Amino acid sequence: MDLKKYIKKIYDHPVPGIVYRDIQPLLADTDAFTHACMQMSWMDEFPDYWVGIESRGFLFAAGIAAMRQGGVKLIRKPGKLPDKNVFTLDYQYEYASGSLEMAPGSGSIVLVDDVYATGGTMAAAEELAYTCGYDVIGKVCLIDIGIAESNVKSIIKYE
Repeated sequence: MDLKKYIKKIYDHPVPGIVYRDIQPLLADTDAFTHACMQMSWMDEFPDYWVGIESRGFLFAAGIAAMRQGGVKLIRKPGKLPDKNVFTLDYQYEYASGSLEMAPGSGSIVLVDDVYATGGTMAAAEELAYTCGYDVIGKVCLIDIGIAESNVKSIIKYE
């Protein structure tokens, strides 16, 4: 299945010069979303948790977990997790800076996000997960937009 046909390009969003990859058409199509989640869960051994990165990563982490087993954990923006015992990490990404938070824990995880651009968010999420006590056994994104070298499994690639 050619999943690229379900990705809509939005120019100059959220800032001039950025081509935003809108995944809503993919999410709206049951077969495309199911196929994407199956492709994103390529592993022979599944983790204890699929960890969704704020916020579209949550959708794919939950979809994958429902099909492949394992729990779902979240990496969120500051102040969004109800647990007061969280770790926070500040980081830079393609056109801004941000912070991520995660509650401590243990177990094997796969980090899940929708788009890999410069790698800043995924690198920050990985560092944060290790700091929180998790064993990162994989990283996956729906889309790699081709800006930076990547060691992240992506199922849709742009050059």
